[in-house]
Amino acid sequence: MKQLILLVINVTTILSSLAQVDSTLILANEAYENGDYLLAYDLYQKSIEIDTNDIRAYKKAGLSAYNIGNMASAKTLFLSIIKRDSMDRMSLSQLASIYERENNAPKAIKYYTQLTSIFPDNSVYWRKLAQQYAQAGMSLDAFHYYNESYKLNNRDISTIKGISEIFIGNKQYEDADTIINKGLQLDSTNVLLYQLLARSKYKQKDYDSTVYCLKRITGVVDLNAYYNKMLGYSYIQIDSFDRAIYYLQKSLTDDGSKEYAYYYLATAYDELDNEANALFYYKKALEEGISSNVPNYHRNIAKLYNENNQLKEAIPHYKDAYKYSDDPVLLFYLARACDVYYKDKSIAINYYNKYIKSEHEHTEYKDYAKSRMRILKEAKHQRG
Repeated sequence: MKQLILLVINVTTILSSLAQVDSTLILANEAYENGDYLLAYDLYQKSIEIDTNDIRAYKKAGLSAYNIGNMASAKTLFLSIIKRDSMDRMSLSQLASIYERENNAPKAIKYYTQLTSIFPDNSVYWRKLAQQYAQAGMSLDAFHYYNESYKLNNRDISTIKGISEIFIGNKQYEDADTIINKGLQLDSTNVLLYQLLARSKYKQKDYDSTVYCLKRITGVVDLNAYYNKMLGYSYIQIDSFDRAIYYLQKSLTDDGSKEYAYYYLATAYDELDNEANALFYYKKALEEGISSNVPNYHRNIAKLYNENNQLKEAIPHYKDAYKYSDDPVLLFYLARACDVYYKDKSIAINYYNKYIKSEHEHTEYKDYAKSRMRILKEAKHQRG
């Protein structure tokens, strides 16, 4: 009789627990469906405490944790599932997604690799794996996995974009153009593909095509500073200087380095014979200058001052241009400027002499320098 009573008590307890689990799950599911993931998470956790074997509750608790941004709990829950079932698709996918979101490429690669092994016909997993390798800077592996994805689904624009970026990075511009154009056949309005094609054409110095690509998306999206600068420079190369100035001015909204934008603006104004603005932007480029172009800024500033007979201002820029570049022709320009500006001709003689001894091969300049130095020395001797 005593055993029967204990059995009844145990059955009653189990039934009560099951009823409690069902009741908690019903409330949790309602909260989840209503988007109240915080409440759903708490209820699913209570359900797990009552029944530690309910995989449904683990999954929904993990999803709820993910939705409220509690990644630590989400990872713990999904990891506990795959300890029981190492091939659980949803848990592997969620773990891969969480690590991808955290920019933890090694862990994301681990779980996307497992997914591609278990579900080899899913192109998205191959593409996601490729993206993680690309993010890690392993372009060879990335290309391999992008290729696997492309074989399964050659209409995936994200895969086409990834392959194109690798081709451009490897300077395989014709291959990049081919696959980008296939992508544009699928989606003729895709902004990212036109941007990629513009980058490829720009690298190939095909400036007409660069302009065409970027003008196709101008108005559809606001071009960022990088593409405005690219468009502006391309317009310079096809002798459309007013348009170049417009887009280069727009590129100055970026908070990053403006050095090249200033340089290109100066070049455009120089081509339009607007010397005041050209000089202004060459100086702005020089202020920002950290690149190997610094000698060019000095050279162009010196040239503009020289053309306006402002030799006092031109000479120090010729000196700096030579200091940063060692281009011997600058010695000739410097000698000639000093020849005109200074009464003391020994300064000019010194630069003419340095130029004559340089390896610069320009017969007319060398002959002029030798002739002029001889005349200056004779005049100096006669005065002496």
